[in-house]
Amino acid sequence: MQIILLEKVHNLGNLGEVVQVANGYARNFLLPQKKAMRVTAAAKAEVDERRQQLAQQESNRQQAAQARADLCVREISVTRLAGEGGKLYGSVSPGDIAETMRAADCNIEKSEIFLPSGPIKQLGEFSADIILHAEVRFAVKIKVLEQPGDDSAAASDAVAVAVEAEPYPTAESAAKPAPNPTAEPVDD
Repeated sequence: MQIILLEKVHNLGNLGEVVQVANGYARNFLLPQKKAMRVTAAAKAEVDERRQQLAQQESNRQQAAQARADLCVREISVTRLAGEGGKLYGSVSPGDIAETMRAADCNIEKSEIFLPSGPIKQLGEFSADIILHAEVRFAVKIKVLEQPGDDSAAASDAVAVAVEAEPYPTAESAAKPAPNPTAEPVDD
């Protein structure tokens, strides 16, 4: 199917170009996302008239993406449980990376993250590409660290402290009404 691009599309073409693409790619992605329109005489005339306007909109999107990129961190750390040889129980996916970056006040969606070798399944340092716009991309260094395991002695100490702080009710304490912290004091 021949289409006219309404913005620059990575590995396809620039604004206003007429390109040949697969029917499914056009119908399922480019046309619904308003990244392109079907080639007709009216569409060509409309694109020629709107080229300046579309170029300005594209420039605004690129500037907004660049502003987002400038605010983002370039290095994050993720902790996961790991087994023998540094192999993770589970993996670190683009969703996990996006969540970690959002915690660092960087508004990144998981669809904007590209992991060249797929989900991370080992401890170590890795790199992910963040693609905010066809012209705006940067790399993020990801350190996957081992999450400390549960220390059973510390867990039993925490239980003991909790038991000391909240004793079990006795027959005497059960007979007494519980104090109401919101009640006002009464003068006798």
